[in-house]
Amino acid sequence: MSWNDIVSSVREKVRRGLGRGDGQEIQIATRPPKLEQLGSVPLATPAVDVYENDKEILIRADVPGGTHEGATVAWDESRGLSLLVKGQEPPAGTPLAVEYKRCDFYRAIALPDYVDGAKATSAIKSGVLSIHVPKRAAAAKLIPVKAG
Repeated sequence: MSWNDIVSSVREKVRRGLGRGDGQEIQIATRPPKLEQLGSVPLATPAVDVYENDKEILIRADVPGGTHEGATVAWDESRGLSLLVKGQEPPAGTPLAVEYKRCDFYRAIALPDYVDGAKATSAIKSGVLSIHVPKRAAAAKLIPVKAG
């Protein structure tokens, strides 16, 4: 088994096992690279890491060549979170070696009900898109019981 096969196998196991102890699972849409094209640029699925702490869910997406001018992050209560990042145009000149082909990135992520996607924030730095999605405040209340 090659190193790439091992890494792919581990990633798939992590994606399947992603979730919480209470059974709620974070759904990450997986699609093969180069799903379709927007014009002459291929559309690829970025690799993502999803972390959860007491306050938020943090999503980091690998989008080489992506900039904040070409990035769109959208939240829809019924469909969840989606991101689209346009790849950077190659510099002018004759390429001597090209290992990264220009592409645009798209990914959809269905998040649990206990997050507040309307208050999400995002930033992109060095080809990594970071999205912070805060959790909703717990609304527990003790209701007094009266006699009679």
